[in-house]
Amino acid sequence: MNPRVTTIVIGVLTTVMGVFALLYPETVMNRITGFAVAQSFSANFVHGELRATYGGIFTVLGIYTILGALDPATNRGRILMIGLVWLGICLGRLYGVAADGNPGWWGWLFAVFEAGVGGLLIAVSQMTPEAPAAITRPTYTPPPPPPTTPTATAPVV
Repeated sequence: MNPRVTTIVIGVLTTVMGVFALLYPETVMNRITGFAVAQSFSANFVHGELRATYGGIFTVLGIYTILGALDPATNRGRILMIGLVWLGICLGRLYGVAADGNPGWWGWLFAVFEAGVGGLLIAVSQMTPEAPAAITRPTYTPPPPPPTTPTATAPVV
């Protein structure tokens, strides 16, 4: 698993999901989340909430993930935090299962997706950076000093 590629793919996917929610909140409400506009709220308010929650947060989260992918070894803490956010989303969904009951196969599919994305990002954040290939260079070793020759001494008279 290449940390940079994994993080970029998750970042692009998250950004696309966020931008889609920003541009098409009604489609996200009707076809993905199953939300409806209550009579006590205006449709513009509900669309704004969906754009803020699903659009704004996920767009920024995705862009931040892509930026973290530029240097995964340096951005380990950031990538870990993004992975923990995804796991938090999954845990919130699983709490809903405990509190409200079976969410159906869409809910379980999203839970698996969120746990997978969070787990991958946490794994990437814990990977050791790739060590550069060892370069062997010839080293200069100076020759040994020349042997010392005895000097002739003058006879003592």
